[in-house]
Amino acid sequence: MTTIIGTSARVARGEGFASAVRRAAERIEESMRLQTRIARGVFARTGRAPLLNVLATSPSPRLGGLQIQLLSRLREERAFRDVALLHPGVLEVGPRAWRSPRSPLVRAIAEALARTGARGIVIEGTHGLAIEELLPFDTVVLAVHDLSLMTEPSAQALLQRARAVIFPSAFLRDHYRSQFQFFDSATHVIEPGIDVAPIDRTRGSRRRIAFAGNVRTHKGGDLLSDIINAIPGEEWHIFGGGDETLLRALQRMPNVFVHGYYRAGTLPSLLKKYAIGLALLPSIVPESYSLTLSECWLAGVPAVAFDHGAQAERIARSGGGWLAPLDEGAAGIANIVRRWLAGELTTSVPATVASSRDAALAHVALYRALGLLD
Repeated sequence: MTTIIGTSARVARGEGFASAVRRAAERIEESMRLQTRIARGVFARTGRAPLLNVLATSPSPRLGGLQIQLLSRLREERAFRDVALLHPGVLEVGPRAWRSPRSPLVRAIAEALARTGARGIVIEGTHGLAIEELLPFDTVVLAVHDLSLMTEPSAQALLQRARAVIFPSAFLRDHYRSQFQFFDSATHVIEPGIDVAPIDRTRGSRRRIAFAGNVRTHKGGDLLSDIINAIPGEEWHIFGGGDETLLRALQRMPNVFVHGYYRAGTLPSLLKKYAIGLALLPSIVPESYSLTLSECWLAGVPAVAFDHGAQAERIARSGGGWLAPLDEGAAGIANIVRRWLAGELTTSVPATVASSRDAALAHVALYRALGLLD
């Protein structure tokens, strides 16, 4: 409780009191759910499952896109199979221990396989895992969600041993393909999906612009002040938590409203509530997919991003936004915003995005093709 209070105080300084309350309430709810789950010792509804999904972090949605899309997808997969998810906290395996020199990862997986009777393992992201300890397992489906595997000494061996390697975008698949050798027949692109209630897609105000995501340097948080100063007189909304220093500086700017942290799945309704007409997603590192872009599209809001990564791939393919050269930085984003304000730029926002059910069906079809499901 002391930790939650201290964290809430820091959040309130950067994101505002309402944001701190949302974060604290979610942490308390999460703690209660986790304690109940561990007390029951439940891996799956029946205690048995054909596959064991392995996640190196807590499955809490507050941690980001990987956890959000994974939980949504597994809820859908339960219609087709019993689901077993192993993560730190189950079997009392802490996150640091999973990467220690004498990691209990092998023991934890072996115990979970014995308890569930699973035929194979699905690795849900490699960040935080002792990769070399996964090599002895024969039937592994590897879901790559980011670039963290690029720096792992055992990456080549794991990619070659995997029965299947799943990427969220062609961009990420091609990036790994340029660095590693693995069987193309084993690679699959399955877009992650999200579950959001339908939103009335009435057009937002051309005077209201939003940043959506985590206000940190790698997400373009350092650029926001320069972008806003370059286009005075508009109304700016900041959705998301992040770096306290950056957020407090934004709070002091005129016509800027910092809303702070929002719960997973609520961004489309927030964009609708505040009649947002344009969203900025200026990540300076290439995104592997971008659920935030999906949420903007669900609300009917076009987005501006830099011309790299999966965001560029998706916008170039489907419309729904515009791309600025990365080397132009804040000036490139501001130039697109000015042209949009002047009515020079128009686009059609995609009517649909990948859903959790779409992702679940694709995963289940793959597992069946591999002979891992009846």
